[in-house]
Amino acid sequence: MSTIINQSLALTLSNLKSLRRRVWISLSLVFSVAMVVTVLLGFLAMSNGFRTSLLQAGSTDIAIALGKGAATELGSRIEASQLHYLDAAGIATDAGTPVMSAEMVVPVDVPQKTGGLLSALSLRGIGPFGLNLRPDVRIVQGRMFSPGASELVVGRRLSRDYKGLEIGEQLTLGTSNWTVVGIFDAGGSVFESEMLADIGVVQTLFNRPNLIQSVRIKLKTPEALPTLQSMVDKTPQIGLTLRSERDYFAGLAERTSKLILLFGWPLAVIMAAGAVVGAMTTMFTSVSDRSTEIATVRAIGFSRFAAFTGTWIEAMILTCFGCLVGVCFSYIVLNGWTASTMNADHTQIGFQLVLSPSLVMDAVWLSLIIGAIGGALPALAAARIPLRLAMSGRTGVG
Repeated sequence: MSTIINQSLALTLSNLKSLRRRVWISLSLVFSVAMVVTVLLGFLAMSNGFRTSLLQAGSTDIAIALGKGAATELGSRIEASQLHYLDAAGIATDAGTPVMSAEMVVPVDVPQKTGGLLSALSLRGIGPFGLNLRPDVRIVQGRMFSPGASELVVGRRLSRDYKGLEIGEQLTLGTSNWTVVGIFDAGGSVFESEMLADIGVVQTLFNRPNLIQSVRIKLKTPEALPTLQSMVDKTPQIGLTLRSERDYFAGLAERTSKLILLFGWPLAVIMAAGAVVGAMTTMFTSVSDRSTEIATVRAIGFSRFAAFTGTWIEAMILTCFGCLVGVCFSYIVLNGWTASTMNADHTQIGFQLVLSPSLVMDAVWLSLIIGAIGGALPALAAARIPLRLAMSGRTGVG
């Protein structure tokens, strides 16, 4: 066994030393694997970043109420009369007033700073307790909007990426003019992709009187949610669906993340199939270039297994190097890169791409499969090179 291992190592070392004769075609294999890894990690980081951004915004002691049967705010309609029945023991109060925020979302078009293309952003109307129900949101520049005024506070991310969203600037949304009075930070969560205003003003200026799409509710404790849900289910007049904010955002994150991966994995697999073909081409060229050498060492006693292993390990080393290049490039360029996608309400949600060791391992496994399959047939060809080539000096694979 030790003899076979030594033979395999010797042939592997010889193969690697001869790479300079095939440097460009070997680099093509490295590049193709690096591209596969980069594309796959891009989609995985996008899915992970989107999920992270949403889950950061979720809290277990805040509940979100939607209209009965609605999965998102876009399809939800709530009457003001339904809220009168929510005065339950499990809801936190402030000076005797239940801490709730009736809210609605209006998609509005705002031009990007780069290119000037219009993007649909979320203008969210919130009630007096709206900011209290977003504990991670804090005004970092300017001030909060005044109730009853056509004023906005915008997420830091939006202020950075879109025109007209700096403090003091005025912009036209729909048929009405608005003034930006504050910029808020939300710790990188999904809230930074929204503009906040007084719900009464939004309802009036967009001609949607009394429209409520969701209600945020502050719970006394997370354990109060099941009791409140039971009360809602037993009171037909309420007609609401109630869940924790964390569960609500987790559902949104799961659906969109799956959609991203539905595009990402097939594309990566198709590219991987191309990389396998490239690996075979590279390694067949390597075997052809060294066919006389391989036949010679076989003639002096090296085993077929050693010839197979030396070529296969060469393919795996080139593949691993391509994987390393792809991973390093992804961490340098993609990790932390800002992207955006459409949410269920057809508005933009900004987030950062986030890589993790588990995602990198997915890419590593895919690259190892490329190397294993792409190197197998050329390695088999190397093991089957006729020994007569050692005497004839031919350079082709027989």
